[in-house]
Amino acid sequence: MDPNSELFRANQQVIYYRAEIVKYRNRILELERLVEKEKVRNNYLQQKIRVFNNEEIDSYLQEIKELQQKVLELEVELEEESTFQKLKRESSIKENKLDFYSYFNYSVVFPSESEENVCIYSHFTIVNTGDEPLNNIVICFKVNPIGAVILSGQISDPKLLQGPGMKREDIKWVYAVEDWRKKIIEQGEYWIKPVNSFNYNTLTLKGIEITINNSKRPIKGTIEAFIYFDATQPPSTSLNKINFQIP
Repeated sequence: MDPNSELFRANQQVIYYRAEIVKYRNRILELERLVEKEKVRNNYLQQKIRVFNNEEIDSYLQEIKELQQKVLELEVELEEESTFQKLKRESSIKENKLDFYSYFNYSVVFPSESEENVCIYSHFTIVNTGDEPLNNIVICFKVNPIGAVILSGQISDPKLLQGPGMKREDIKWVYAVEDWRKKIIEQGEYWIKPVNSFNYNTLTLKGIEITINNSKRPIKGTIEAFIYFDATQPPSTSLNKINFQIP
């Protein structure tokens, strides 16, 4: 066949196109295989991701469960500790409970002249009926109305017991707070305490003189006593109080 003829050239082109078709067919088959491979890879990765996510979720759920259990344990511990402390305080109060009572013994002296002041003379007594000594006792006399009633007695400034006066035996009672004058003037409160511990059955503050300003008549008032042993506990009140009314 003449290589220059049209038929020859057509045959050559057919052979060329057939070879191209085979080449592209093989390429397509290769791409299809790659696609299938990527599908398998994608399924594999998705499965791994699902397994990983499930493991992570399970791990988080387990951690949450453990934390919830820990919170419950701490709540129970806190509640029980609060209950224990309450029982401990109640037990301490019961163990340290002191048995005593206190009272005023007093008489009223009316003046012979209407211009003079009215005076009340009193003793204040504390009786210990328990087995424990009444140590660190502090008494607060509350007078009312403030400024119209003056309370005095054998009560000294605690500074007198400092330095050379430390061994003074004539001082039995002192004021219990540093600003005792201010307490008296502003609040009508006389805070006092015995110099020595209360190791006996009866303790008495003798010779209390209560002066009522007659210029403020008519006047009505009271003198009350509160006994303290512990700042964390409420005070004990005396069995009676002094009531007065002057027309």
